[in-house]
Amino acid sequence: MAKNVFRPMEIMNLVKKVEIAPPVFEDPHQFEELDEISDIEEYTGPTADDLRREAEEFKAQWAQEKANMISQAELEVESIKERAQDSSSVMAQTTIEDAQVEANKLTDEATLVLSNAREEAERILEDARIETEKIKSDSKIEGITLGKEEGYQVGNAEVERLVDRVHKVLNAAIEKRRDIIMEAENQMVELVLLISKKVVKVISEDQKNVVISNVIQALRKMKSRGEVEIRVNLEDVALTTEHIKDFMEMIESVSAITVLEDSTIEKGGCLIETNLGRIDARISSQLREIEDRIRDLMPIKADVEKKRLEEYEL
Repeated sequence: MAKNVFRPMEIMNLVKKVEIAPPVFEDPHQFEELDEISDIEEYTGPTADDLRREAEEFKAQWAQEKANMISQAELEVESIKERAQDSSSVMAQTTIEDAQVEANKLTDEATLVLSNAREEAERILEDARIETEKIKSDSKIEGITLGKEEGYQVGNAEVERLVDRVHKVLNAAIEKRRDIIMEAENQMVELVLLISKKVVKVISEDQKNVVISNVIQALRKMKSRGEVEIRVNLEDVALTTEHIKDFMEMIESVSAITVLEDSTIEKGGCLIETNLGRIDARISSQLREIEDRIRDLMPIKADVEKKRLEEYEL
């Protein structure tokens, strides 16, 4: 039986042209059988364009989910604001803790959404690899079955074209996926911080006793005995002055208290001056502490994510 496929070492380059005699077939109907074999079913699976459209649909779905999360967070802020208007000093502290719990909850939800996004992108990439290998395999089988070198070359060229196209689509999908993940992480962090700031701002402005709670918590951090100066916002001076006696009864290390107005301190916050230094209980300082804790919960690791994405390239 004549060979149809030759290895490189079995091929010899000739300068002169060689005339090859046409094959002689004993069976006159053999050509008809080849025509029947050539009717190979055309590949109808998803194309590179289909994969690209699927990636775009996934991006649109994620954008809708993100909008829904932001809308839900805004509704939660309004709900917390309504509850804060009727709460007492103890409830004010509880509401702050609730706000931190809500922030942690949103962080967990954002992490879950990002995990789902990564799994979906990986699935799209894996489908693209499978389809590429299937196209290669089908084209090679067709060329060998027909026994036509020309048909194989045409099929191989088509495979290379499709593979190149799939490469481009996958590279674009990888870039889009990385952008979506990075943008989502940043937006989730900023969303949680925005909610925390709004909740604390509403409580500090609507609850008069917030400043009293902050003063007590700050005085309890004192490590020395003696006189102290309590600096508060102008609107909190009168209320703080009324509770000087209560402060001294609760904190034994304080021998005398002076309340001073400070326009740089937000309403509800305070700054304690002692002979050893100061204790910062301003609202802005507490917000910065909340922000640091939230960012620690959701670190942005761009370099690690980039390395993960490069592993999926063909």
